[in-house]
Amino acid sequence: MANRNGFTLIELMVVVAIVAILSTVAIPAYINYVNRTKQGDAESLLMTARLEQEEHYTDYGQYANTLQCLPTFAGANTSCVSNCSASGCQNSYTDTTSGYTFSVTSPSANGYQVEATRTINGNSDVVFISANTQTPWVQNTTSLKFSIFQWLFGH
Repeated sequence: MANRNGFTLIELMVVVAIVAILSTVAIPAYINYVNRTKQGDAESLLMTARLEQEEHYTDYGQYANTLQCLPTFAGANTSCVSNCSASGCQNSYTDTTSGYTFSVTSPSANGYQVEATRTINGNSDVVFISANTQTPWVQNTTSLKFSIFQWLFGH
């Protein structure tokens, strides 16, 4: 009997417990990393929108009132870039990489605000930039914080 090969039940239970503990730390860290990366992509597009809003103001004397007036967000509808009041110009753009939906809110002759919104874990993540800000602002900083306990128990 001294030559038995294999693992005892206690050894297997210890290994399963170690894997469970490691996964409760690793999974939320990975999910938070992915969410922060997607938010960074949205912030990059917001900086592009800010630059293009300033170019639009220089070219036409006013800020764009719809998102498709900006070249990056125009897509196939390039007629909106030169004529913002053309029919079919949309004020919504969904980035397939990050999952954020972009739109121009509160447009006026002397200002604008571009928002990127996405629902994460039941929370609304809103990042925006305006004519008065130099960098994007996150409206709800807790929306990216994923917790395995919140996911399991809903608290």
